[in-house]
Amino acid sequence: MRERRNSESDWRGRLVILGIFSALFIVGCRLFYWQVIASPSLKSLASRQYEQVLSKTGSRGSLYFSDGSLLVGNERVYRLFAEPQLLPDDRSDVAKKLAQIVLNSDPEFETASPSAQEERLSLVSQTFEQKLNDDKQWVGLKEKISEQTRQAIEQLKLPGIGFDTYEQRLYPEASAAAHITGFVGKTDEGEPIGYFGIEGALEQELRPRIARDLIGRDALGAKIFTQATQQQVLDGRDITTTLRRDLQLMVERELLKGVEKYGAKAGEAIVVDPKTGKIRALAAVPSFYQPKFIDFDSEVYRNPTLGSLYEPGSTFKILTVAAGLDAGAIDPETQCDVCDGPRRFGTYTIRTWNDVYHPNTTMRDGLAASDNTAMMFIVDKLGAENFEDYLHKFGIGDALNIDLQGDTDTIFPKDWRPVELATRSFGQGISISSLQLVRAVSAIANGGEMPALSIIESAYDPATNTTHVTNPGENRRVISPETARTLTEMLVYAAQHGEAQWVFKDTYPIAGKTGTSQVASSGGYEEDATIASFIGFAPPENPDFLLFIKLTEPTTSPWAAETAAPLWHTIAEQIAVSW
Repeated sequence: MRERRNSESDWRGRLVILGIFSALFIVGCRLFYWQVIASPSLKSLASRQYEQVLSKTGSRGSLYFSDGSLLVGNERVYRLFAEPQLLPDDRSDVAKKLAQIVLNSDPEFETASPSAQEERLSLVSQTFEQKLNDDKQWVGLKEKISEQTRQAIEQLKLPGIGFDTYEQRLYPEASAAAHITGFVGKTDEGEPIGYFGIEGALEQELRPRIARDLIGRDALGAKIFTQATQQQVLDGRDITTTLRRDLQLMVERELLKGVEKYGAKAGEAIVVDPKTGKIRALAAVPSFYQPKFIDFDSEVYRNPTLGSLYEPGSTFKILTVAAGLDAGAIDPETQCDVCDGPRRFGTYTIRTWNDVYHPNTTMRDGLAASDNTAMMFIVDKLGAENFEDYLHKFGIGDALNIDLQGDTDTIFPKDWRPVELATRSFGQGISISSLQLVRAVSAIANGGEMPALSIIESAYDPATNTTHVTNPGENRRVISPETARTLTEMLVYAAQHGEAQWVFKDTYPIAGKTGTSQVASSGGYEEDATIASFIGFAPPENPDFLLFIKLTEPTTSPWAAETAAPLWHTIAEQIAVSW
């Protein structure tokens, strides 16, 4: 009996001990969970209760024309929001009042018919009312509210209605230089970021800095300390471009008129100072309106003068002649002994653009007549290796090293069989960008030295209150001064006696060349589709400007002499007057 009692006592003791150890184990596990596993979240919760971080963001850097006038800036706008729990019971009336004021600032609403206005007002009112009846503590109603609209809404003195202030991009010249500026969009996280053009290329320079202040509070919410993690708000850097406002606006206007007049699918115009490489105007059609970029096809965002490669055709003959002259393979009076008919390369027959031939034509007349057989004669004398070397010297295939997003190397051909060498001598079978051609021809205008093209004049840093002038890079000698001078004279002769002579015979002298090329497609070329272009500089001696015009698939005429050349003349005359 006693043994049984002792056994029961031992069992009970063990059970008590087990219970104690179990309780200690559970307590230990909970302490481990709170102190180790849950520690970060608990600290974060405590920080949210007793600490507050206030952020302030500076302004994004502005863009300016070379004369200091504003190209892209910032404007303060407001976000209309509501706190539904603070609103009066009749939220339908609040929604109608807000909708009426918001729509009064919409130009499309003002010009709409009465029935359309009524329908639009009803739709916006319903949208607002639905949001105002939401159970959330805060709901956004309308973005980009102007100062005038904000004041009108505030006069209603509606409880639960408020505004957040933020900045958006301002475009005082509407869509001017859209392919140069790019635009500001949003990241996946909703943060502003620059895309395309300067906005994309110089995002790190333009973006504002953020200042954050850490505020500590006691259990009652009173502020007990402020710790500034950054001493001051820093605005982004302001960028001054090389663009001249007067030229940019004029070139855009005339290019658009030219595209419409000649029924072209697209158009480009570039104005450069060939001595410095500064781009004074650059326009492309079709374009887009930066604040409403989302309404445009994304293909339009890309700068075609930089990223759309094409076969240049006869404007490329300038480089072929330059290589032949500089290498001593030809001179202006060298006669072509193979220019009396088409050239044959195996199964391929290559003809002139008009199937007209000039036996023993000189190189001067061959360039003026845009004679394909004369160009093939030059590369026969040069050889493929020398011709390829000169194209590399002219920067064909190389990036421009310019502050525009999308600036990269382009494909340079590797296969230089006789037939490819022949076609590339007159600008077919090789693809380049418009800016590569402009840079190369600038070398002829600049006495044989190829300038580094630039679009940025300077940058102002508000952090140091200093302005940094951009150094685009040193000029690179490509051909001798004598070659440049001789070729310039040949280009003057080509402008006066070539297929576009009717445009220039009564004007001041220029050095220039037309180009009509076929549009490449998979497996060959499109029928009845051309790219018409003209590139030239004036005056021929010590030129002020170089102008390039390109029209894609003009329909009034396929020939550059009847489309691109007269448009070049129209724009060049206005540049000459204002330069």
